[in-house]
Amino acid sequence: MADILQIGKDAQESKRHFPDTIDASIGMFYDENHVVGGFPSVYRVLKSLAPELMLPYNSVDGGTEFKQNVSSWLLGRYEKLIWDTMHPFVCSTPGGSGVVSAVFASYGREKEAILVPNIRWQYGRFAKPRALTLETYTMFEGSAFNLKDFEFKLTKLAAHQKRIIVVINDPCHNPSGYTLQLSEWLAIIDLLNRFSDHEIVLLYDVAYIDYSLEKDARLKISYLPTLGKHVVTVMAFSGSKTFGAYGLRLGAAISLSVDEKKAMECQQKLYGYACGTWSSSATPSIELMMRKENKPEFLADLAKAKDTISQRGVIFKKQAADIQLKTAPYVNGFYSFVLCDKSEEVYAKLAEHHIFVVPMEGGIRVALCSLSLKEVDGLAAKIKTIASL
Repeated sequence: MADILQIGKDAQESKRHFPDTIDASIGMFYDENHVVGGFPSVYRVLKSLAPELMLPYNSVDGGTEFKQNVSSWLLGRYEKLIWDTMHPFVCSTPGGSGVVSAVFASYGREKEAILVPNIRWQYGRFAKPRALTLETYTMFEGSAFNLKDFEFKLTKLAAHQKRIIVVINDPCHNPSGYTLQLSEWLAIIDLLNRFSDHEIVLLYDVAYIDYSLEKDARLKISYLPTLGKHVVTVMAFSGSKTFGAYGLRLGAAISLSVDEKKAMECQQKLYGYACGTWSSSATPSIELMMRKENKPEFLADLAKAKDTISQRGVIFKKQAADIQLKTAPYVNGFYSFVLCDKSEEVYAKLAEHHIFVVPMEGGIRVALCSLSLKEVDGLAAKIKTIASL
């Protein structure tokens, strides 16, 4: 399993010696001037924080105002619907990773499996400490979500597990850049509802929701109340991604269920896990969620970042298609996934030519978010030629 952070360090070391190094390894947005995060509004807020707003411990769950702001931000126009029909609970976490860790630790049972796609982020790192295994389904059938294999593998798990953790990473899936069609999302919900004799824990990883180009990126959230009482959903919000403040580790778990008992149980599990691990999230990151007066300026910064990433994606997707470089279906987002065998060997070949990507099962992840338009232009051809793909 690739160490993404180490690959990033190797890429930075390469840049010191070879100015032509292309670092497509780390999932952080860099603007066209190669400024990490690319949000002047966020920098100004952090620089303006007084010591008493930066240094003290915060409450375990982030506090009332933080939780209200996360709820309003993430649920958007559907906040009232969710609160009227479900039983939500918000708890701050160290990034979206904290949510994944909390769910796996709180609901995973030793030697049981979690349902994940074959093309995925490194959920296995969070499963291993709990002695959990991964049951993988083939994510795509052609250019669409493979509902048939998803159902087959879910049914397989249901034959010998009463509780099943299902991971859905959408929109802007990491590492493929795919976004589910609404019809696909509704089909997934319908399928989960069929397993009413089981306890379903839906880890809904929405780390990249604020970079989606969907007309309404939060529309899918409005269908969560249609999930049955046997389902508890935990949304993983990554403020680190949304605000480009990666090292501050801003995140939150939002647990939801139409069943009040299950919702309360989930609340206790997540809160208890937070108390016994990280205790409280970084205070400066919590403060970012309090600055409503800076929202208009930030939204302008975010729109610019989304447009920049979109341009990079359009270039890479078109050029890859033109030369028949095989990629997973890409809609938009931080990454594109080049399909290949022996991804570690492909990675090594590219690294020899000062191109750094992340080798994963079934292919390599290319972080378009971290590259300038100039670096993206022609990259597909370089990958195809160097790796003989």
